[in-house]
Amino acid sequence: MKVLAEIADIYPRMTSIHDSSLFDGSFAMDFINHGDKIIYCAMYLYIGYVNEATNFAKSQGGGGSDTKDWGREKDEDEIEWIRRCLRQAVRMVKPRKAKG
Repeated sequence: MKVLAEIADIYPRMTSIHDSSLFDGSFAMDFINHGDKIIYCAMYLYIGYVNEATNFAKSQGGGGSDTKDWGREKDEDEIEWIRRCLRQAVRMVKPRKAKG
């Protein structure tokens, strides 16, 4: 978390387009923009509150995501489960891009 806070501090001072584009589309940039929402949503997913995670993400301006059959795999390691919850939360919290 400290690294992400440092990136959030440095990012506004980057002057060249090349430098600032290094983080485009990255987890670091998503976390800078939506970090608290990602954590809340991931916590809901982690404890199995899938509907609450979806409702929370949508209420925060996110596009939601397909959570059909969501849950922890039977043989899934604890750390991998946390990572998967975070990845899913990022997808849920980020606003959907308009089609067309």
